[in-house]
Amino acid sequence: MIATLLATTALLVEGARSGSGARAQAGVQTTFNIPAGPLSRALAAFGRQSGTQVSYEAAIANGKTSPGFQGTATREQVIAQLLQGSGLVYSFSDATNVLITRPRPVSATTASDGSLLLDTINVEGQGINDWDAPPSYAGGQVATGARLGILGNVSIMDAPFSVTSYTSKLIQEQQAVTVADVVANDPSVRVFTNGISSSAGAGEVFFIRGFSVTNQSILIDGYGGISPDRLIPVETMERVEVLKGPNALLTGYTQYGSLGGSINVVPKRATDEPITRLTGSYISDGQLGTQIDWGRRFGPNKEWGVRVNGIFTDGDTSVDGQSARLGTGTLALDYRGADLRASLDAGYISQKTYAPTGAAGFGFVSDIAIPRAPDASKQIYQSWEYSGTNTAYALGKFEYDINSAWTVYGGIGGSTYRQSMLSTDILVVDPAGNATATAYYSPINGNSTSAQAGIRGEFATGPIGHKINLNTSYLYQSLNQESNYYGFYAFDTNIYNAPTVARPSTFGFSDDPPRYWNINAPAVTLTDTLSILDERVLFTAGVRYQQIKVDVFNPDGSISQAYDEQAVTPAFGLVLKPFDRMSLYANYIQGLQQGPIAYQGTVNAGEVFPPMMTEQVEAGIKYDFGAFTATASIFQITKPSSIISTNAAGESVFSVNGEQRNRGVEVNVFGELSRGLRLLGGVAYTQGTLTQTADRLYDGNAAVGVPNWQTNIGIEWDPEPVAGLTLWGRMLATSSQYVNQANTQQIPSWIRFDLGTQYKTHAFGNPLALRFAVENVFDKSYWAAVNDGWVSTGLPRTFKFSAVMDF
Repeated sequence: MIATLLATTALLVEGARSGSGARAQAGVQTTFNIPAGPLSRALAAFGRQSGTQVSYEAAIANGKTSPGFQGTATREQVIAQLLQGSGLVYSFSDATNVLITRPRPVSATTASDGSLLLDTINVEGQGINDWDAPPSYAGGQVATGARLGILGNVSIMDAPFSVTSYTSKLIQEQQAVTVADVVANDPSVRVFTNGISSSAGAGEVFFIRGFSVTNQSILIDGYGGISPDRLIPVETMERVEVLKGPNALLTGYTQYGSLGGSINVVPKRATDEPITRLTGSYISDGQLGTQIDWGRRFGPNKEWGVRVNGIFTDGDTSVDGQSARLGTGTLALDYRGADLRASLDAGYISQKTYAPTGAAGFGFVSDIAIPRAPDASKQIYQSWEYSGTNTAYALGKFEYDINSAWTVYGGIGGSTYRQSMLSTDILVVDPAGNATATAYYSPINGNSTSAQAGIRGEFATGPIGHKINLNTSYLYQSLNQESNYYGFYAFDTNIYNAPTVARPSTFGFSDDPPRYWNINAPAVTLTDTLSILDERVLFTAGVRYQQIKVDVFNPDGSISQAYDEQAVTPAFGLVLKPFDRMSLYANYIQGLQQGPIAYQGTVNAGEVFPPMMTEQVEAGIKYDFGAFTATASIFQITKPSSIISTNAAGESVFSVNGEQRNRGVEVNVFGELSRGLRLLGGVAYTQGTLTQTADRLYDGNAAVGVPNWQTNIGIEWDPEPVAGLTLWGRMLATSSQYVNQANTQQIPSWIRFDLGTQYKTHAFGNPLALRFAVENVFDKSYWAAVNDGWVSTGLPRTFKFSAVMDF
């Protein structure tokens, strides 16, 4: 963590020859068992065994070893022994906080007890471990590091990838409800469907670097395949981490798409300070909600932790005729001992929306120009349409330190869900907005199990440091789905003036869908991060062996399709640090996901295509100004492309046709420009191009649904004259997007503005935060995004208000 220690600390001169910065003091003696080995491991063991917070820049410990310590002594005596021969110094700011630094020229005076009083010391970072969420960066909106899958938690400056970790502070202050609300801060991400308002079967769908990522591909604390169906209430999460680019080696196989990036959410855990927080909220036009957040730690050293979150919202949304209900309960238990750490996270989510905004957006016949977007607040879908899901998930994890250098870890998680929807697909047939609505009834049940086990360790071969990780993982998923009820009813409608149509009968439709598929996906992964020159050069190399076995069933239980494929996906990453605050990085990595499934409504509906792979090459630069960081990157990603086309008989056909190549440049900023002024966001330019299409028909055309420009930029300001007041604003802008491969249909560019304010005060002796926000301030109606030829609309102007009190 980049922070400034404003309090003057005492550095005692005894032991200076051995590199220690403080003399041993009389104090409480504790028994320690810290083996010799890498210094970072020794310091971590010291922190756990003594209950001391050890702060240091990760780079200064790279390549250094410690003689360890066994026996009984004071903390000061032990830390001096651990640092022997390292050339580093230490200072205790109080009984439980120690700072490790390089010796540096300082302005000092001598105190009456003979100690040296130093000026302010800047800490360039704080040790990031693989268990706790990395600490926040200056401004508190993003974290100093994020989980890079198998590589664990990695500092932003040490990561050979582009990654942003959004904090619970940002989630709470922006009144975010789902992941879609959080990624609105990221210029590399666009939202196709929102889980609260849409009936899309995959729930929330995002595009990262021009490729889709669904809610069901989001990782829970690093584990894939067990994400809650449709949406994740982020108010129960500590972090939302966005990794840009393919990530097969890092996060493994995903079912519904993560070829352009991945999203990981980290559950809230109990903090050292007790938490009792009550939130009341209102979202226009009539959604009332409440949340309870309670956390405590127990035990002599606060080893045991409990965190409970409960959420309930219900009422009308900002779309006419639409209402939504969301209920969530989560429980997080954890244990942090000297050598063993363990956790259990469990949650239940129930969500239902009436008159949702369609399954996949709007389709358009191929011979018309895309008409103007309908009024975003006007009801287009019928009142009898609905989508709902109930999901339960749990994840248990542990890690155990064999010694100071090696740790074994593992975990297992699972989820189960039941989804049901009665909804329509709307196909627009002329510029006047006339359309055909095709109704379908779709009950879906699913179950998943995800498990991992591995060992990681550190050692040195001469001047080269190594961080090794050997991981085995297994993912099982089953899906029961009824597809035969698609298109059982159709009617005429208009997207600008929808008629009211009576509810069709679903009498005799079964709510118990037949088995649709089983997926088995075991994998083995090995990585090594090599470091030299005091970790100014980091090189990561790894390889993953992945098997994907899929059986697709007919309604009678017989197998209709099956494949058993294997893939070896390597990755390489390089980080160079020519200066203390600068990182240059480059990577080559592949992505892997299950092949697409032909959409309902196409003549080959339900056809499962083979697994798809992508390749990325990327290079970039990161510079940390101390409280403000700027990053820039260039990348190229290639993948097979899929599209819906019309055959000679006028039928819609889903196919994998050719290759899509996305090349882009991204610039991101975050942190504090000055005291009380924060900036977050950036700009992304992406050029999506079709290549190797059938008969070279569309070679060189722009890829479907890939805007050239995306800009998300937000600013926060704390005006000094009014203590506790924060004002913020955000702009989201997206350039035009093509709807078809022929590039004859296009949606226009759009800009959205959001505004908000926060006021922190006290009421009845307790901290109180009042928050108000307006999203889509000018109530702009627009086509938002394109996914395989389907187009979604943006949400109408929405007001949010919340009051949060801590007890």
